[in-house]
Amino acid sequence: MALGGVLLTGSLAGMLGVGVLRYAWQQDRRSHPLNLAGWLLILTGAVLGWQAAGAWGTSVTALWTMGAALVLLAWAAFRCRPGKMRASNRRAGIIAERGEPLRLMGRVLTFIMVGLIAGILGIGIAVAGASLLLFTGAGEANAFFLALTLTPLAWAVLAYLLLMESDRRGQFRLLAFASLPLWPCLALGVLS
Repeated sequence: MALGGVLLTGSLAGMLGVGVLRYAWQQDRRSHPLNLAGWLLILTGAVLGWQAAGAWGTSVTALWTMGAALVLLAWAAFRCRPGKMRASNRRAGIIAERGEPLRLMGRVLTFIMVGLIAGILGIGIAVAGASLLLFTGAGEANAFFLALTLTPLAWAVLAYLLLMESDRRGQFRLLAFASLPLWPCLALGVLS
């Protein structure tokens, strides 16, 4: 298959993946097979884009995939009827009520873990991935693209997982596990 055909197939796979996810999410019950199929189609599109033209091909397939998502979400928003219920006025533990402790140190620690440490680990994971790609013989542009793409993704995933942990011990275990890819890079001097 010609290079353009692979790129076209990757773009179509990504757009089809968005369509499958949209169909899965509008069902009454959650469908794990449909969710998995949608995400695998998006991943296939990204891999085919990379195979066709490296970082540029992945960017092209991602743009078509995101364009399809934009069109589907805009159409759903346009067709949606306005809600009849008013928005809730509850505060979900954002500010402590009178007489309750502020737990200020816990909140500051959560901010430091999610905002700073997870961000630093996200950058480290991205640099480790780019170094691994350079080590395998890929071009610098592809490695830099991977690092720039992986940094916000790794940070967002780490922040989500940290905020979903119910206790500090689990958060510290998660941070320790996320730092594992950095240790070989530090030992080899890649991050210095």
